[in-house]
Amino acid sequence: MHKTSKIDFFTVEIGDSTDLEIILKKLHALPGDSGKRNEEINDDWIRLARGTVKESGYLGDMMRISMAPAGFRANLNGEVVPVNLNKDEGMAECAAFYYDFETSVLVLQRNSKAVTSSQLSRYFKRVADVSGEVEIKPVLRPTDMTKVKTLPVIRKIHIASTVVDAMTTMEEIDSNTRQVILSAAQAESPGIELIMKSAREKGATLNQAVATETIESWLKIHEDLSDEENEIVNKIVVTGKDEAGATAEFDLLKDRMFTAMNYQWVPDDIELWNNRANEIQKAWDLNKAGIKRILESKKD
Repeated sequence: MHKTSKIDFFTVEIGDSTDLEIILKKLHALPGDSGKRNEEINDDWIRLARGTVKESGYLGDMMRISMAPAGFRANLNGEVVPVNLNKDEGMAECAAFYYDFETSVLVLQRNSKAVTSSQLSRYFKRVADVSGEVEIKPVLRPTDMTKVKTLPVIRKIHIASTVVDAMTTMEEIDSNTRQVILSAAQAESPGIELIMKSAREKGATLNQAVATETIESWLKIHEDLSDEENEIVNKIVVTGKDEAGATAEFDLLKDRMFTAMNYQWVPDDIELWNNRANEIQKAWDLNKAGIKRILESKKD
């Protein structure tokens, strides 16, 4: 089964002399079944499931074990059977990660059922008995349309917005966008959700000129009509392929840096880990130069 996950990038700062590199190496040195790898966070258990110490960083897998009732399983005939677990068992979800020793950047697979960055903060603080705070903050980047314009392949544009009468009178909006807004207003729709997708064929892309024109129109609406309390346009996400053929996703209304990973889900824990680990490492290798530039620019 083919699966897709987003990948987030974070900086890690610890408020005392401890470094996450030291914490991870100490955890890694513990036996794989050691209870010292476990910490209870919000009624779930978080543990370092496995990992590899590399010269430049640590490639690992964080497991979240939900102790809530597992629910039911069913077949296509509608037969329902409860999932029975022992008292010390729960449903497990893993998130692969990579921690770069040089930059203190954490690359984390986004999985809604697995560990979050805030849970990781608490996990590392407790498991290592850190006296200060463990701050895990997303790497932020400035919105940059030039990155979208240079994508050789644009696969999808996803825009969401409320409808405002003033939109149709604004300048610098392309005629197609104006017509979409007018049609929504005439239909008495309170909102618009616009999704443009390319064909499924390999290498297929949306028309670059039309895509750019549409995006810039909605960015203009966002800049002119939105404020701190009212976000008229609430989503502009562009997905495509970069020069290396890797999936690139830009959320033009948010400055949080992320990318995507594609991997094959298999019913084998070790093989599945290897698939996800390879994608996490690849994501870091492709993005490390850009992230280093972002971090350096913030020091200036």
